[in-house]
Amino acid sequence: MSAGPGDVSAGSGRVVDTSTVSSAAAAMSVALASTAFSGVIADARWVIPALLTIGLVAGTGVFGRTMRWWPPLVVLVQGLALTTALTTLFTKQALLGFLPGPAALGELSGELTRALDLVREGVPPVPAETALQALVCLGLGLVAILVDIIAVALQAPAVAGLVLLCVYAIPASLADDMLPWWSFVGGALAFALLLASGGHHQRWQRRESRDAVAGNIFGRTTSAVAGASVVIALLTGTVFTGVGTEGRLPGAGTTGFGTSSGGVGLQPFTSLRGQLDRSRTVDLFRVRGLTRETYLRAMTLRKFDPANGWKMDGLTQGVDASQPLPLPEGTDISTGTPMRVDIEPLGYRDPWLPVFGTPEVVSGMGPDWRYDPAAGIVFTQTRQQSRPYSEQLTLSSPTPQQLRSANGPVRIDPAYLDTTGIPPEVADLARRLTADQPTDFDKATALNRFFTDPSNGFSYELETAPPSSSSALSDFLFRGKRGYCEQFASSMAVLLRAAGIPSRVAVGFTSGYQDGDARMITTDDAHAWVEAYFPGWGWTTFDPTPLDDGRTSLPDYLHREPAPGQALPPPGVSTPPTPTSPGQQPQPGVVDDGERNAVPQPGRTDTGSGPWPAVLLVVLVALVIAACPAALREARRRLRLRTVAEGGPGAAGVAWRELLDEFWDRGTRPEAARTVRHSANALIDGYALDAEGSRAVRALVGAVEREWYAPSDREPDPAVAESLREAVAALHRSAPLSWQDRLLPRSVLRR
Repeated sequence: MSAGPGDVSAGSGRVVDTSTVSSAAAAMSVALASTAFSGVIADARWVIPALLTIGLVAGTGVFGRTMRWWPPLVVLVQGLALTTALTTLFTKQALLGFLPGPAALGELSGELTRALDLVREGVPPVPAETALQALVCLGLGLVAILVDIIAVALQAPAVAGLVLLCVYAIPASLADDMLPWWSFVGGALAFALLLASGGHHQRWQRRESRDAVAGNIFGRTTSAVAGASVVIALLTGTVFTGVGTEGRLPGAGTTGFGTSSGGVGLQPFTSLRGQLDRSRTVDLFRVRGLTRETYLRAMTLRKFDPANGWKMDGLTQGVDASQPLPLPEGTDISTGTPMRVDIEPLGYRDPWLPVFGTPEVVSGMGPDWRYDPAAGIVFTQTRQQSRPYSEQLTLSSPTPQQLRSANGPVRIDPAYLDTTGIPPEVADLARRLTADQPTDFDKATALNRFFTDPSNGFSYELETAPPSSSSALSDFLFRGKRGYCEQFASSMAVLLRAAGIPSRVAVGFTSGYQDGDARMITTDDAHAWVEAYFPGWGWTTFDPTPLDDGRTSLPDYLHREPAPGQALPPPGVSTPPTPTSPGQQPQPGVVDDGERNAVPQPGRTDTGSGPWPAVLLVVLVALVIAACPAALREARRRLRLRTVAEGGPGAAGVAWRELLDEFWDRGTRPEAARTVRHSANALIDGYALDAEGSRAVRALVGAVEREWYAPSDREPDPAVAESLREAVAALHRSAPLSWQDRLLPRSVLRR
């Protein structure tokens, strides 16, 4: 029996499926191109999920083509595999832990929406948060499918290079600096690999010898193409460094602000869980003329999202910041300490221009800066250099009595009173903490004291407590009680709104440290605090973060307030017990909502153990699925060998079918029109069996012919089992199976 179409002779050595080689090259090229994201993502937590996603997409394509599925069906199954990977890695509501259902898809949609907010508002490099990992894996998974279609199904690997170029375009458009040089090398090698593995299909067969494949992939031509690609990529990346915008301005889309020297910018860091990374200290500003310590405000956030924390919302085009600035919206009183400060940006680069107090005139920062009186923010939507600027301001300092007597209409956007998404137990806590306070100012100071009073158990730490429910806000207020400024500011702003007081979160810096005649503000001074609205006086600063390093710049009206022992719920109000670990005693004065069955918030995926249990489950399921064909082949082999060993009727025919399957596993499919003896001779010659193997095959053929054509009462041949064993052993000597052929036996998959 001769080899079928698309096969090679056994004498040519081990063979490989060239489409599988091209699929592996396509997956490897996408993985190499993804190194470009290292220029905009601060850590490597995204790498393993991305590689798992790319590998699953490629593996699904290989399996579908091995089964000879209809090509559109292969693409459809790859899309389903990508969806399954995303729901397994980044959601908690997947059916059976890995199947995408309506709840899991809704949760995934929330994560992707949050990731888009991070891209729009963050300053590269950004931390690899779970939402951002989901977005990167989605993008790379789609690219892997597209490259697989173009390079493998359509056999046009050169065109697939354009898709890989798009992978570079995304991080290049977000990074202000040049991407890492080794990412360009990775991309060049990826393109060369694609060309080498897919460019010879017109003369390659479906199954080709390993030597031929290796010669095409690692030959002299491929090495020359790879070397030239690396050189061109490095030169291009070095020369064209002007490509790139920071892409994080609200409504700006493709514009940014920065310097070529690099620098540090702010992002609205007010998700209620996470870690504050202060691995290195960078000088940001040198300030002269500041006669009193106060906060340097860069931006304010007014929208509370229960799943993701506070967000910027409603920023308008404002007014020209180079002209005299109007009072903030809802502010009538402009009394206070006038100042003129000179601010020199050092390592700071951002579209937000930080200002002190109530700005009246800002100058020197360049053109195209805007001021939004409602948000109190100075910002730009054009790329320009960081320049020293001056600010003329009024630093308001009302007394406690003046704030207690503040009254009148609340002339600000009603969004600052929005309580949507605040859990009922948090709203109840706000009512209990402020029940005995006569004025809004007293309510605000009571809430501030709730966080700063040591007896209530809150502590400033750079790591939050592990989550114990679906609500990060409830976890912090009632159980964890440790975190950094974003947790404290976010939580107090929510409590203020629940108490009926307009609030927002401010992001910026404390006033730094004295350095000669100037003050130095560094990354260690990055901070978030709370601003509450009082009619007439406008937005007034509160800071609930219990810092003990002297970096706070509290206003006088908080310093003058007496500090009572505690600000707890009034007597007689029952307080559910706080969950404690074994051996731990409940802390006195700790309030707990007791909600153990809170409804999970959409879009939230952060868990204490991260995505790794789900990753292990995906790997386990993939291994089980991958092992199924080999397990079925082994079960069939054992059943046949037992039948042959028993020597019952039909044993010779069963042995012959097992021998044919051994040849089929090696790529040689028997032809039904040939006789048993003719087929056996073709197999002996095609695989160059040795003398012992040839004798065993011919002996088996004789037993088959006697069984099929002799009288039915003839005794079974007891030597059939030994002939089969010797024939298979000889075949293993002349043409051993590769691991791919063992894992995906053709005799099982192509029936």
